[in-house]
Amino acid sequence: MQIRHARFADLEAVNRIEQDNFSQEEQIAKEVLAFYLEHEQKTCLVIEDEGVVAGYILALPTEQATVTDDLFERLEQVDGPRPYLAIVSLSVADAYKGQGVGTLLLAAIKEIAVQGNYQGISLTCKDYLLSYYGMYQFEELGVSESQFGGKIWYDMYWKCP
Repeated sequence: MQIRHARFADLEAVNRIEQDNFSQEEQIAKEVLAFYLEHEQKTCLVIEDEGVVAGYILALPTEQATVTDDLFERLEQVDGPRPYLAIVSLSVADAYKGQGVGTLLLAAIKEIAVQGNYQGISLTCKDYLLSYYGMYQFEELGVSESQFGGKIWYDMYWKCP
């Protein structure tokens, strides 16, 4: 398996995995995924297995230390300082679940954050994933203001060393 920066050509595979793993209300729209893959490639990664996308992590530079709902609909470049990364989606294809793909992607995005001099990485997750992200040193910050997909989310944050 190989981790690399995402590219626009990955759109169909990323969209399929997004649809397979999230309810319709929680899915990021294909046009938004296309924007990320075209304009935010430096902080969006895929992991491949012999040319097949096994999973991805999409992170966006942002000015806030928590995830905000506007990130899930971003269709234009943002100017100004963006000292944080916000993970908007981490997803693994069914055939690769339980094989450490998510672990590898989280490690890779942390490396990008450190090398890019970001202050930290934020994400939102459901309550049953709090311990998963906790294993990777993400600190729980409580219930998020995010209401994406009409769900209850929890803010988590990893501070760059």
